[in-house]
Amino acid sequence: MLSIPLLLPNGSGFPARYELVFLAAGVILFSLFVGVIMLPLLLQHLEVADHAQQLKEERIARAATAEVAIVAIQKMEERLAADTEENIDNQLLTEVSSRVIGNLRRRADGRNDVESSIQEENLERRFRLAALRSERAELYHLRATREISNETLQKLLHDLDLMKRY
Repeated sequence: MLSIPLLLPNGSGFPARYELVFLAAGVILFSLFVGVIMLPLLLQHLEVADHAQQLKEERIARAATAEVAIVAIQKMEERLAADTEENIDNQLLTEVSSRVIGNLRRRADGRNDVESSIQEENLERRFRLAALRSERAELYHLRATREISNETLQKLLHDLDLMKRY
């Protein structure tokens, strides 16, 4: 508003200066009115999500989903233990299901978030791959020293390759 000149270079008055000042003052006052009076009126019915409430809901949902998953795993364990065609060692079955159930319980309790679960899986994968590499090296060593035949080497390497995929 103050940057609008009073006079033009030829000495005559600036045309419509007072109208421009009036419009600029009107815009400023209208902006203040909207910000101070209208926004609170418009936002009074807006519900702001409570972060603590959201975290509580997440914990409840995680616990509920983990409990359902645990029940499903226990049923699957019982079914696999009763299935004679699968021929799975009961100790192995119990060990694996207990580990998975433990992970689910830690996640449900909030002690194990998604990021640490991913890190745990990556570490486990790295350990498994290191073990497979050393087993492979030992198989080649056993073949080089003629302790196993070439057929046995090929069969065991094939088994290791299958284990590496999973």
